[in-house]
Amino acid sequence: MLVAELGDLDRFESAAKLTSYLGLCPGHRHSGKHQPASAPLAPLGNARLRQALWMPTLGAATLSNSWLKAFYDRLISRGKPHKVALIAAMRKLLAAIYAVAKHRRPFVLPNCPLPSTAAEACP
Repeated sequence: MLVAELGDLDRFESAAKLTSYLGLCPGHRHSGKHQPASAPLAPLGNARLRQALWMPTLGAATLSNSWLKAFYDRLISRGKPHKVALIAAMRKLLAAIYAVAKHRRPFVLPNCPLPSTAAEACP
């Protein structure tokens, strides 16, 4: 669905521009004396793609993906609310998807060398 909805990823200069297109960036609303402690997600962006990424991120960050789960658990241990940690994990997952699609290379876990065979892959 991502490829069908986004089209060619070359139109995005960076992963940050892609996450902004999806609306996965905080929307700051500071005005005069009103200085909120936190900012909600920007109401702009592609809501269908955000919805399409929600369940895969939820499953990967809380259950199955060791790389994303470690990131999510680290944010939770620092006191971040559940949804804030999930949105951060969604941004990280989207950045990985962007890198794979843009550079046409397989995803390699950080600190894990590229294996020459499937048997040598990191856990």
